[in-house]
Amino acid sequence: LGVFLLGILRHPMDSFRLWIMPGLTKRGTALMLMQTENNLMKLHRNRSLFTFFKLGLVAEHDPEHTVPVNTELGYKVTREFAQEIGGKPFSSTLNTLIKVPSTAHMLGGCLIGKDDSEGVVDQNFKVFNYPGLYVVDGSIVPANPGVNPSLTITALAEYAMSRMPPKPGAEIRQPLGVPTPFHDQDSLLVATHSIQET
Repeated sequence: LGVFLLGILRHPMDSFRLWIMPGLTKRGTALMLMQTENNLMKLHRNRSLFTFFKLGLVAEHDPEHTVPVNTELGYKVTREFAQEIGGKPFSSTLNTLIKVPSTAHMLGGCLIGKDDSEGVVDQNFKVFNYPGLYVVDGSIVPANPGVNPSLTITALAEYAMSRMPPKPGAEIRQPLGVPTPFHDQDSLLVATHSIQET
């Protein structure tokens, strides 16, 4: 806390631009540190200082797989990047004050299982015992892939949609990525000729 307050006193204008002046996302660049170490935390409804003692989501860290706070490499890269672009490096408030790291990608929570004794959803992401209810988001990703998970979530969503039965009377479409078969030899020759000309 002392270092944090000293930084504000030493750099009042930078602190004003950072904490008070609007438009930080237009003036700044966010760097995210992806870590390869496994860490776990659970979210549950409870009261805490961070929820102002109202009922809310409270994080409980796994004592054997705690989120690491030693991010010296991230700090080093951020300082070098800031120096390169003529900027000022800073970290999130909670990380600076009480060494609580932030996360941008909450994953897991809805386990895939054979039945409701093993998980929340089946292999088609349908919730057990709740017909018509599906979960298709980051909570079905069983573990952090170590990179931005958006493409993984997109791929899982495409898979889930390919498993959805069509509405009665709706046109049945080929799944994405399945080539349309040629119906006769002439079509194959025309397609081959077109490809060669291109």
